[in-house]
Order: sequence, then C-alpha cells, then structure tokens
Amino acid sequence: MIFDLIEELLPEIRAARDSIDREGRLPLPLVGRLRRAQLFGLWLPAALGGPELHPIEFARAIERLASADGSVGWCAGVAGTLSVLGASLPAEVAREVFGAHGALAGAFRPKGRAVAAPGGYRVTGRWEFGSGILHADWVAVHCVAEAPELRFVVVPRSEVEVIPNWDVTGLRGTGSHDFRIDDVFVPAERSLAAFAAEPLLPGPLYRIPLLGLSTIALAAVTLGLARAAIDAFVELAAAKTPTGASLPLRDDPRAQFAAGRAEALLRAARSALFDALREAWDHAVSGDAPSAVARVAMRMACAFCAEACARAVDIVYAAAGASAIFEGGVIARCFRDVHAATAHIGLSADNYQHAGKVLFGGDDPAARFG
Repeated sequence: MIFDLIEELLPEIRAARDSIDREGRLPLPLVGRLRRAQLFGLWLPAALGGPELHPIEFARAIERLASADGSVGWCAGVAGTLSVLGASLPAEVAREVFGAHGALAGAFRPKGRAVAAPGGYRVTGRWEFGSGILHADWVAVHCVAEAPELRFVVVPRSEVEVIPNWDVTGLRGTGSHDFRIDDVFVPAERSLAAFAAEPLLPGPLYRIPLLGLSTIALAAVTLGLARAAIDAFVELAAAKTPTGASLPLRDDPRAQFAAGRAEALLRAARSALFDALREAWDHAVSGDAPSAVARVAMRMACAFCAEACARAVDIVYAAAGASAIFEGGVIARCFRDVHAATAHIGLSADNYQHAGKVLFGGDDPAARFG
C-alpha cells in the first residue's frame, strides 16, 4: 500500500523539483499529500494507526522518494525517524502529536537546556539543521537537563522561532534552518530520557537504538540519488552524440565502463545497507542485546553506502560531460544533493574510525548509544 502511494506521488514530486530547489521548501499541496499517505510517519507504531515499517521497507520507501527528489526523501526520512518516538510517549500524547498525520522536525545534538519546573521543564536553546521545520507541526529536540541527564522534549512548532539561514548548494528544499526555543514550558509527559527511555509499546523496531535508526534514512537518500543519476545518464547516453563523434555516447567504451562501475557501486552500497539492517532486525527480534560490533555495524554500513553512492554519482557526472553541469538537470541536482548528504555527521567517514576502534576491542560512544 505504501509503495503504491509513493508511485502515485512520483510524477508530482518530479514536476515540483525546480520549485523545491528555488523556494527552499516542499510545496504545501505536496506536503499535504505526503501527510495523507503517512510518508512522514513511516515508523509510527501500528497501535497508533501508523505503518510501522520493517527497516528494509523503510529504507526502500525513502530510496524511492529520493530518486524523484532528494529533499523530499530527506524530509520524509527525518520525520519518519522521529515518528518512532510514538512508541515511547504516553498514548494520549502520541495521539496529540501524531494524530491527523502530524509531521515532526527536530535535532539530536544537545544544544538546549531543559530546566526542571513544576509539572515539566522550561526549555531554551538554539539548534541547527531543522530539516522540514517549515512544514512541521511539532519539533523534537535534545536537551541537557540536570547534568549528565539528556532528554528529548517535544514542542509545538508555533512556539519555535525559525532562523532563516539555509543557503546551501544541495538538499535546498529541506529548509534545514536553525531554530530557537526561548523559555517554553514542556509538560513532563512530552519529554523522555534521551537514548535510555524504555518503549511503552512492544515490537522489535523499538528495540533498535534511535541513533542507529536515524542514519538509515540518510543512507537511503543517497541510494535514491545514485539511482536517479545513473538512470539519467543511461537516458542521456542514448540521446547524446558527443561533439566529433559519429555514434551515440552509449556506444563509447568509456561511457559503458562508467555506467557499469557506477551501477556496481550502487548495488554494493544497497547490499551493505540492507545486510546491516537484517542483522539489526535479527538482534531486535531475538531480544538479545546486540554486541558492540553489531551496534557499530549499521553506522559503518551507512557510511559505506553514502561513500559508494557519492562515488557513483561522481562517475556519471564526469562521464556525462558538459551535459551534466546545467542547474536544472537531474545529474547536476543529484551531484549537489548527494554531497550535501555525505556532509552529515551520521554518514561521515568518521564512522569507520568508530567501527575500527570497536573491532580493536576499544570502547566508543557509537557502540554505547547505537
């Protein structure tokens, strides 16, 4: 059902790409259709009426959306990741937040403070990278409470000030502006212990650490971007005859090599990511605590996925020649978007070092928090 709805939306998403880039946000009519299709709540618990997708199905959904537009895939991925909080909030609060197809934006870095107050917390801070905040209903942020306690708090978007500063080369339509919260009261029931809250609903999905889940969407976006770039290159190669040549670009051995290598990189990236997701799911289903190596495996796979997909896009971008450089072209957009994606800390090459440290028997935050 979810995938049928995605396929129905793809033509509209593709038609909106130029507007999304130009306006720096998703068009509100498209946002409405994404909401109604539950594409901002892919991990919302089934008990709350959500899809509660298997991680591989979640990655496939974000990959498909991103193949039409990277910003749409990114916004759906971020909101979908935050919808997992529905399993840890009291049922009445979760219905308030996610009912009527609510969409969340948020930030994981503890840039704010949550000061205890009667019945809850008073929250103040400024956060970066609020992807989707221009169309969100609620904002979930990571705060320092009484040191060393960290908490997530959920705040109505109406009580959040957006600071317009998302002037970037790629993923322009995510509207990932900074935002500020100034001494807003948050009831205790709209807060939870960060990375330590026990889910209130059953299900293997909610046993997977939140930070591990958060990187899946980001990696899946790079899969979709690589797919779109390769497909655009195949289409271009059939139609383009390079200057000085007598045959289409597709008959050039160098173009054939580029297409084959890019496709191999994409397939390797996809296999690595899905293999890590199966391993994480198996641990969650068994109920066994994953080992430190298993905890960093997903981060390692996501970093590799992003690296390989960016390389695949680079290859077809170079092979396409001058045809790839025009602003409105699919390959140019994928090039910008995939390099914006790989700049995210969740996909950075630093994750290899975290994994290596654990493989050498050391302790690392990536293994403790997932």
